[in-house]
Amino acid sequence: MGAKFPNVSRPILAAAVSMAVLGGCAVSDYQRPTIERVGAGDGRIVFAAGVFRGAAPERVRFTDIWQREEYALFRGGGAQAEIIYSTTTTPVFTVVLNYEFMVDDMVETWNLNRKHTKAWDESRRVEAPLGPFFYKPYRLVGADRACFGFATEWDHRGDDPDNRPSKVLFGYYCAKPGAPLSLDRMEDLIQTIGVRGVTERSRHTDAARQGGAARAADARTQANAALIAQGPSPSADRGNANFPFDLAQFFAEGGEGDQKN
Repeated sequence: MGAKFPNVSRPILAAAVSMAVLGGCAVSDYQRPTIERVGAGDGRIVFAAGVFRGAAPERVRFTDIWQREEYALFRGGGAQAEIIYSTTTTPVFTVVLNYEFMVDDMVETWNLNRKHTKAWDESRRVEAPLGPFFYKPYRLVGADRACFGFATEWDHRGDDPDNRPSKVLFGYYCAKPGAPLSLDRMEDLIQTIGVRGVTERSRHTDAARQGGAARAADARTQANAALIAQGPSPSADRGNANFPFDLAQFFAEGGEGDQKN
C-alpha cells in the first residue's frame, strides 16, 4: 500500500448532490451521482463474524457512472467494524481507483479512531477468500479497545501504466472495551470478510433499479443518507467524513490519468 493519501476533504454531499439538484441541467437519472441507504438485499459487503450474527448492518451507497462505493457499519456484542467497498462500474472507459494509502493512514480517517491516541503494532499480511489483506493492529489507548485496520485491492488494470485496481475494500474492527484481540483472532475475522458477487452468490437488486426510484431521491434524502456514512459529527463514534471517497480516475495508456472531477 502506498503512503500517499488522497485529498478527499469536501463539504457534505458536495461531490454527490450538486449535480442532482441542478433542476435545468440536461443530466439523465443514470448520470446523476446518488447517495442512498441500502436495503437488506442490496448490500455487497459481508462480515460474517459470529459477534455480528443477527445484527443487521447499516449501509449507504454512493453511485455515479464511473464508480460504486458502499459503506457498512457492523455492531454486535460490544464490537464495531466499519468497511468501505469501492468498485468501478463500467468496463468501457479507462477508469481505475486512485487508491494509494497505508493502512494506518486509512484508520485515521474514521471518526472513532481519530479522537483517541493509538498504540500501533507492525503491519502484517494474510491470505483470505477475498484475496491478500494487509492489516495493522492498534489499541485505542483512552478507550481501552483492541483494534486492527485492514485493506485489500484487486482487479488491477494491466493497461494502466500504474497498474491500479478497479476494486478496493478497507476498514477496521474494534473489539469491545477491555476485550483481548490476538493476531490469530484478527486473521480469523479477516477470513469472514467478503463481497457478494465475489466471495459468495450475489442477491443484490440495485442493478435493476438504476435509473428508477432510487436515483430520483431528493437532496434531503441524500443528505440524510450521507450522514449515516459520514457520522453526525467528527467526534462521533461512527462514520467517516471523507465518504464518498470518490476514487475513480481516468487514465491514458502510456501517460498519467486525470481525476474525473
